Amino acid sequence: MQKLNLPNYNFKLKNKENKTLIFDNLRKKYLVLTPEEWVRQHYVSFLIEQKKYPISLIALEKQLIINNRKKEQIF
Repeated sequence: MQKLNLPNYNFKLKNKENKTLIFDNLRKKYLVLTPEEWVRQHYVSFLIEQKKYPISLIALEKQLIINNRKKEQIF
């Protein structure tokens, strides 16, 4: 993946069915490593480790109810 202007973090990576997976510490599961997921994991790690942002205040995916309709929101 591309080098980002963020500190280096030791992510848990594994290969499965010719896909690279990265472990998401917040959701406690492996996800397919895409460029978007690479950036998301770096920023989450940056917030937690460098800025000491509380894990309990971070939501990566959140369900919203607008006019009685459920919407899936990805942050």
